[in-house]
Amino acid sequence: MSAPMAPWALDVVHAVVALGAAVVLPVGLRVLGDRDVPRPSSAAWLIAGTLAAVAVWLPVGPTAAVLAVPFAAACAVLALCAVRAAAGRRRGWWSIGTAVALAAPAVGATALVAERAGWGLLGFSGDELTLTAPHMLFAGFGACLVVGLLARAVPSRAATAAAVLTPAGVLVVLLGYFVSDAVELVGAVLLTAGVWCAAGAAVASTATGSRPLRRVADVGVVAAVVSMALALWWATGEATGMWHPALTWMVATHGVLNAGGVVLCLVLALRSGRTPAAAPDGVDDLDYAPVGATRTSGRPAGYRHLAVRHLILSGADESDHARVVEALVTGQVHAAARVEVDVEGGRATPGARVVTRIGVGRARLTEPCRVVWSSPDGFGYGTVPGHLFRGEEAFTVELDGDGLWFVAVAYSVPAVGWVRALGPLVVVGQRLYLRLLAHGAHRVAAARVHAGLGGVAGGAR
Repeated sequence: MSAPMAPWALDVVHAVVALGAAVVLPVGLRVLGDRDVPRPSSAAWLIAGTLAAVAVWLPVGPTAAVLAVPFAAACAVLALCAVRAAAGRRRGWWSIGTAVALAAPAVGATALVAERAGWGLLGFSGDELTLTAPHMLFAGFGACLVVGLLARAVPSRAATAAAVLTPAGVLVVLLGYFVSDAVELVGAVLLTAGVWCAAGAAVASTATGSRPLRRVADVGVVAAVVSMALALWWATGEATGMWHPALTWMVATHGVLNAGGVVLCLVLALRSGRTPAAAPDGVDDLDYAPVGATRTSGRPAGYRHLAVRHLILSGADESDHARVVEALVTGQVHAAARVEVDVEGGRATPGARVVTRIGVGRARLTEPCRVVWSSPDGFGYGTVPGHLFRGEEAFTVELDGDGLWFVAVAYSVPAVGWVRALGPLVVVGQRLYLRLLAHGAHRVAAARVHAGLGGVAGGAR
């Protein structure tokens, strides 16, 4: 380890820890969603983080240690969530990043309690313990959270590489604490490669976003390149004896850039709801995030996912495909399914409001949505306030060698209490509704006329 930090550098570390505990962790949990974390929007996470933020500014002693304990307890809960995430059946490289992101804060919080109490821990003390907390909050939680979310939202080679290399780098760096500077250097190489791949994926994910979003993401990308180059330089110097910046200047450069530039900017970009796709111009009433993932086949965290595929016509051709798509985007498929629908402007184009109504009398459900994307195969719409759910649903018509298929994908969570109380019955209801629409698509497809809907019996398979 290099020479001890200067007092002003220690103040910078305290500010970074406070930012991580009171801002990055609570915001990151909200982005992650309730699939991985219990009640991610609860004020308890913010309260625990705020107490830790206060603790770092108090003199070392019992009071500071006690204030840090709730944060350590909260991070222990996250560690249990990490075990569940690692043992779960969900597949995808992104799950590695999620598990490490949830486990890392517990290491940092434990070191924080020991440092605030003035104790040693596993042979470490002083600056080593002081720097463990920010490293685990930002490289551990923040960076791994970002790469996991990017890998889910923007499937690409860069995002997949980031989702593997970043958590691997964090774990190897942690191992290097106990083994040698050479092992820590290997971890720094992996971590640098992972963060740089994440920066590339972030550029791609925000390319179609709003100008403010792109600027926030650009700051994060530039900070990632510079901060990780500094980290690699420092780790190389520690392992080989080559000249490298002192620890004090690493805190002022790498530490600040990594915390404020890389993690905070990219987490805020993801939190903005414009990843992986931007909402249509003028649409600001969508009540969920991210927007557009039904088009990219992403699986955003924190939502229940649904995908169905029904064969609606065997031996179909391009004219059948065009006819059914036209019926879909003009509301005729819903009408054929006996679902009342109002499509603003008569056609599902980006920005158009679509309202469906199911039921009769007081049992009638009115569901307002806004179209967020369209394609030659169909469209996707997202929920706005007043809908029973928060999320996005897409309907497309696909043609292959077997025939014409009605395809629906969705990600959503209940927006009202009585729907949440229905539990598994919600999925049953959603699947029945989609089968009803598939039946409507079958009626349109089987009619083999451009305008008519009647005269054909049958259903979707």
